[in-house]
Amino acid sequence: MSLDGLMKNLANGDMSAFAGIYEKTKKAVYYTALSILRDFHLAEDVMQSTYLKVINNVNSYRAGTDAAAWIKRISRNEALNLKKKREHEAYVDENQSADVFGTVQPDDYSLLIDLARKILTEDEFEVLILVASAGYKRREVAQLLGMPLSTVTYKLNCATRKMSKALQD
Repeated sequence: MSLDGLMKNLANGDMSAFAGIYEKTKKAVYYTALSILRDFHLAEDVMQSTYLKVINNVNSYRAGTDAAAWIKRISRNEALNLKKKREHEAYVDENQSADVFGTVQPDDYSLLIDLARKILTEDEFEVLILVASAGYKRREVAQLLGMPLSTVTYKLNCATRKMSKALQD
Protein backbone atom coordinates (compact mmCIF):
# COMPACT_ATOMS: atom_id res chain seq x y z
CA MET A 1 0.00 0.00 0.00
CA SER A 2 1.19 3.51 -0.73
CA LEU A 3 2.26 5.89 2.02
CA ASP A 4 -0.65 8.17 1.15
CA GLY A 5 -3.07 5.26 1.52
CA LEU A 6 -1.57 4.35 4.87
CA MET A 7 -1.97 7.95 6.03
CA LYS A 8 -5.65 7.89 4.99
CA ASN A 9 -6.16 4.65 6.93
CA LEU A 10 -4.46 6.10 10.01
CA ALA A 11 -6.64 9.20 9.76
CA ASN A 12 -9.68 6.91 9.69
CA GLY A 13 -8.58 5.30 12.97
CA ASP A 14 -6.74 2.23 11.65
CA MET A 15 -3.75 2.18 14.02
CA SER A 16 -2.29 -0.86 12.23
CA ALA A 17 -1.44 1.49 9.33
CA PHE A 18 1.15 3.16 11.56
CA ALA A 19 3.51 0.17 11.25
CA GLY A 20 3.62 0.62 7.48
CA ILE A 21 4.13 4.37 7.79
CA TYR A 22 6.99 3.79 10.21
CA GLU A 23 8.68 1.21 7.99
CA LYS A 24 8.49 3.46 4.92
CA THR A 25 9.80 6.61 6.64
CA LYS A 26 12.03 5.58 9.57
CA LYS A 27 15.36 6.06 7.77
CA ALA A 28 14.46 9.48 6.41
CA VAL A 29 13.14 10.65 9.79
CA TYR A 30 16.17 9.38 11.70
CA TYR A 31 18.81 10.69 9.32
CA THR A 32 17.07 14.05 8.97
CA ALA A 33 17.22 14.48 12.73
CA LEU A 34 20.78 13.14 12.90
CA SER A 35 21.97 15.56 10.24
CA ILE A 36 20.68 18.51 12.27
CA LEU A 37 21.47 17.37 15.80
CA ARG A 38 24.55 15.28 15.07
CA ASP A 39 23.79 13.09 18.08
CA PHE A 40 22.50 9.52 17.80
CA HIS A 41 20.46 9.59 21.01
CA LEU A 42 18.85 12.94 20.34
CA ALA A 43 17.95 11.79 16.83
CA GLU A 44 16.16 8.80 18.37
CA ASP A 45 14.29 11.15 20.72
CA VAL A 46 13.24 13.25 17.75
CA MET A 47 12.02 10.11 15.97
CA GLN A 48 9.70 9.38 18.88
CA SER A 49 8.32 12.90 19.06
CA THR A 50 7.95 13.00 15.26
CA TYR A 51 5.83 9.87 15.14
CA LEU A 52 3.73 11.03 18.10
CA LYS A 53 3.02 14.23 16.17
CA VAL A 54 2.19 12.22 13.05
CA ILE A 55 -0.35 10.18 15.00
CA ASN A 56 -1.82 13.20 16.81
CA ASN A 57 -1.95 15.42 13.70
CA VAL A 58 -2.74 12.90 10.97
CA ASN A 59 -6.01 14.71 10.27
CA SER A 60 -4.08 17.83 9.24
CA TYR A 61 -2.31 15.86 6.47
CA ARG A 62 -3.81 16.69 3.07
CA ALA A 63 -4.40 13.47 1.16
CA GLY A 64 -2.74 13.34 -2.22
CA THR A 65 0.27 15.41 -1.19
CA ASP A 66 3.72 13.99 -0.44
CA ALA A 67 3.32 12.16 2.88
CA ALA A 68 7.06 11.43 3.17
CA ALA A 69 7.88 15.12 2.81
CA TRP A 70 5.20 16.01 5.39
CA ILE A 71 6.65 13.56 7.92
CA LYS A 72 10.21 14.61 7.13
CA ARG A 73 9.25 18.26 7.67
CA ILE A 74 7.85 17.36 11.09
CA SER A 75 11.13 15.59 11.90
CA ARG A 76 13.18 18.54 10.70
CA ASN A 77 11.10 21.00 12.76
CA GLU A 78 11.31 18.80 15.87
CA ALA A 79 15.10 18.54 15.47
CA LEU A 80 15.50 22.28 14.95
CA ASN A 81 13.35 23.00 18.01
CA LEU A 82 15.42 20.62 20.13
CA LYS A 83 18.67 22.08 18.80
CA LYS A 84 17.51 25.59 19.65
CA LYS A 85 16.45 24.49 23.12
CA ARG A 86 19.84 22.87 23.77
CA GLU A 87 22.01 25.74 22.44
CA HIS A 88 22.65 27.06 25.92
CA GLU A 89 23.71 23.73 27.38
CA ALA A 90 27.35 22.77 27.87
CA TYR A 91 28.59 19.83 25.82
CA VAL A 92 31.11 17.34 27.21
CA ASP A 93 32.55 14.80 24.81
CA GLU A 94 32.60 11.48 26.64
CA ASN A 95 35.04 10.08 24.08
CA GLN A 96 37.66 12.64 25.08
CA SER A 97 37.02 12.06 28.79
CA ALA A 98 36.30 8.34 28.75
CA ASP A 99 37.90 7.77 32.14
CA VAL A 100 35.52 10.28 33.76
CA PHE A 101 32.44 8.59 32.31
CA GLY A 102 33.75 5.04 32.52
CA THR A 103 32.97 4.37 28.89
CA VAL A 104 34.79 2.05 26.55
CA GLN A 105 36.62 3.15 23.45
CA PRO A 106 34.27 3.97 20.56
CA ASP A 107 34.27 1.82 17.46
CA ASP A 108 35.71 3.00 14.15
CA TYR A 109 32.27 3.84 12.74
CA SER A 110 31.52 6.19 15.65
CA LEU A 111 34.88 7.87 15.20
CA LEU A 112 34.16 8.43 11.50
CA ILE A 113 30.75 9.93 12.30
CA ASP A 114 32.35 12.23 14.91
CA LEU A 115 34.97 13.32 12.39
CA ALA A 116 32.29 13.98 9.76
CA ARG A 117 30.31 16.06 12.27
CA LYS A 118 33.34 18.25 12.90
CA ILE A 119 34.58 18.88 9.37
CA LEU A 120 31.51 18.79 7.11
CA THR A 121 28.84 21.42 6.61
CA GLU A 122 25.31 20.48 7.63
CA ASP A 123 24.26 19.77 4.03
CA GLU A 124 27.36 17.69 3.28
CA PHE A 125 26.89 15.68 6.49
CA GLU A 126 23.22 15.06 5.73
CA VAL A 127 23.94 13.89 2.17
CA LEU A 128 26.87 11.69 3.26
CA ILE A 129 24.85 10.06 6.05
CA LEU A 130 21.86 9.41 3.81
CA VAL A 131 24.01 7.87 1.06
CA ALA A 132 26.72 6.07 3.05
CA SER A 133 24.84 4.99 6.19
CA ALA A 134 21.19 4.82 5.22
CA GLY A 135 21.89 3.38 1.78
CA TYR A 136 19.82 5.85 -0.20
CA LYS A 137 20.72 6.49 -3.82
CA ARG A 138 21.68 10.03 -4.81
CA ARG A 139 18.42 10.35 -6.75
CA GLU A 140 16.44 9.41 -3.63
CA VAL A 141 18.43 11.85 -1.49
CA ALA A 142 17.71 14.60 -4.01
CA GLN A 143 13.98 13.91 -3.66
CA LEU A 144 14.12 13.69 0.15
CA LEU A 145 16.03 16.94 0.53
CA GLY A 146 14.39 18.80 -2.33
CA MET A 147 17.73 19.42 -4.06
CA PRO A 148 18.76 18.92 -7.65
CA LEU A 149 20.61 15.66 -8.29
CA SER A 150 23.69 17.62 -9.39
CA THR A 151 23.79 19.45 -6.04
CA VAL A 152 23.54 16.19 -4.12
CA THR A 153 26.36 14.73 -6.23
CA TYR A 154 28.50 17.83 -5.67
CA LYS A 155 27.92 17.80 -1.88
CA LEU A 156 28.64 14.07 -1.71
CA ASN A 157 31.89 14.55 -3.65
CA CYS A 158 32.91 17.47 -1.42
CA ALA A 159 32.14 15.45 1.71
CA THR A 160 34.09 12.46 0.40
CA ARG A 161 37.12 14.62 -0.47
CA LYS A 162 37.07 16.32 2.94
CA MET A 163 36.81 13.01 4.76
CA SER A 164 39.60 11.44 2.67
CA LYS A 165 41.88 14.41 3.31
CA ALA A 166 41.11 14.38 7.05
CA LEU A 167 41.78 10.65 7.29
CA GLN A 168 45.09 11.01 5.44
CA ASP A 169 46.18 13.81 7.78
